[in-house]
Amino acid sequence: MQKKTAFGIIALLFLGTLIYSNTFFSAFHLDDFQSIVSNPAIRNLWNLGNIWNYWPMRFVTYLSLAINYQVNQLDVLGYHIFNLIVHLGSALSVWWLVYLTVSILPENEKKIRENANLIGFFAGLIFVAHPIQTQGVTYIVQRAVSLAALFYLLSLGCYIKSRVLPESRLAKVYYWLSIVAAIMAMFSKEMAITLPFMVLFYEIFFLQEKKSFSWRKFLPFFSTLLIIPLVMWLTHSVDFLKMQRVKETVTNISSLQYLLSEPRVLITYIRLLFIPFNQNFDYDYPVAQHLMQGSVLVSLFILILILVAALRLRFRYRLLSFGIFWFFITLLPESSFVPIKDVIFEHRLYLPLAGYSLFIAGGIFYLWQNKNIRLIVLVLSILVALYALKAYFRNNVWKDELSLWTDVVLKSPQKDRGYNYRGFAYQANGDIEQALADFNQALKFNPKSPEAYNNRGNVYHAQKQPAQALADYSQAIAIDPDDGDYYYNRGNAYQAKGDLDRAIADFSKAIEKKVKYDMVYFNRGTAWKDKGDYNRAIDDYSKAIEINPRNFGAYNNRAVAYFFTQQYAKSWEDVDKLRGWGTDVHPDFIKMLKEATGRQS
Repeated sequence: MQKKTAFGIIALLFLGTLIYSNTFFSAFHLDDFQSIVSNPAIRNLWNLGNIWNYWPMRFVTYLSLAINYQVNQLDVLGYHIFNLIVHLGSALSVWWLVYLTVSILPENEKKIRENANLIGFFAGLIFVAHPIQTQGVTYIVQRAVSLAALFYLLSLGCYIKSRVLPESRLAKVYYWLSIVAAIMAMFSKEMAITLPFMVLFYEIFFLQEKKSFSWRKFLPFFSTLLIIPLVMWLTHSVDFLKMQRVKETVTNISSLQYLLSEPRVLITYIRLLFIPFNQNFDYDYPVAQHLMQGSVLVSLFILILILVAALRLRFRYRLLSFGIFWFFITLLPESSFVPIKDVIFEHRLYLPLAGYSLFIAGGIFYLWQNKNIRLIVLVLSILVALYALKAYFRNNVWKDELSLWTDVVLKSPQKDRGYNYRGFAYQANGDIEQALADFNQALKFNPKSPEAYNNRGNVYHAQKQPAQALADYSQAIAIDPDDGDYYYNRGNAYQAKGDLDRAIADFSKAIEKKVKYDMVYFNRGTAWKDKGDYNRAIDDYSKAIEINPRNFGAYNNRAVAYFFTQQYAKSWEDVDKLRGWGTDVHPDFIKMLKEATGRQS
């Protein structure tokens, strides 16, 4: 048995690695740029305060990104390897969780119980190989989903283990490991808030008949429900009024519309689980307008039928029933009445897929439990192989920004975001004509897209067309006046035009909107220096260095500002640091500094 288990673990790890072997050098995408590439909060692993302040409720996730940055900087290889390790760990956790669950089935399901390890193994394989998981693994920043899922699964698994073991020290260890994993899940992504309900639901489904339920042991889980709202309230990390304003002015999706849209989204999710074709990073999904809309009513009817079926399966096929309820419970935070900017995203299926994996693996064993076990293994192996091939080829889309957003444009040809980000990719590749064409297309389909105006403004700014750039930045600000990036970019345009006062005003506004790039302070410092206000310039250069200790330009310009305020010793300190890093300092400035101080080198 141990040899078979070891072989199974090796097979699962090998398959998962093979499926994602073509992603190790896939580029950063979308939110990766804000969360990793330009995020000063992860630059210093030892500054835990910065990491915490960036996103308190995802502290574990951003700590892991800080670890990656410490080791890999912006080399994507290390980030992808970390994501794969988490995914493989989650798949093994699914195996373990399913094995524990099948092992405690009642006597009338003895035949299924005897195959607990095999059912768990195939559930883990389905989880690791299903193509819907590619977005949760290959899209680097979505390790928030996979990390939360890993701790979620481990927490429930440890809790089950603590309940089925006799009262002992080992049972207590599993119990407290479960609590720790629950807390880690809560600080990875907010979707983990359903964990206490899942623990209670699991008790009702599987454990009550075996062991009396202890509310005292459940209370610590219940208390973890307070973590997310309490941290949000204490840290003011979520501005709900701002979120609502952006939804109403930019996305035009109200809370009610979001709620009414989700039944159809859930049907789409179910279709993607069973038939994972035509996957799309950015669906052009119609928003429901009212309850009596045909698509809403039909979707609700189908969902009610599924839930009724799950209830009827409760006693005879409880594995299947639990798998269905798992799907719905784990999707509740993102597919209910809490509005999110996008009504649908594939990575939201990462944890719900564990329920689907249990449903499929368990369902085939239920269906053919009287057949030869080899037939069951063959059928499941073919299914896993098909999923694995589909996932491998789907991962090719994630190679770079151009390939990803071209795929989106082909599948969502009337949605602005695909054109917007493909335009950004074209711009990065130096294809300015195609970039402008895509930004114009984005604005054609959504004239209220601040991102498209901002990106087109960036092109005009790079092309030294300040009037067009300023017009586009101003339009972006008019649509979304709370985004500091737009002020920062307009400040750069004003600075390039020589309008230093307006540039300083926009840089200050960007800082007020909590833009924490080192360059916003650097550029404002340069504007102060050009105006002759060297003390303010020094303050800004120092702030830029505090955010990014390797901002060589800030050291160089601060050295100049120190020189003009006759702080020669400090000027030399910055020059010596630059020399120590092998960075050139203009010889004319060195000559001036030597003449002012009498220093020879």
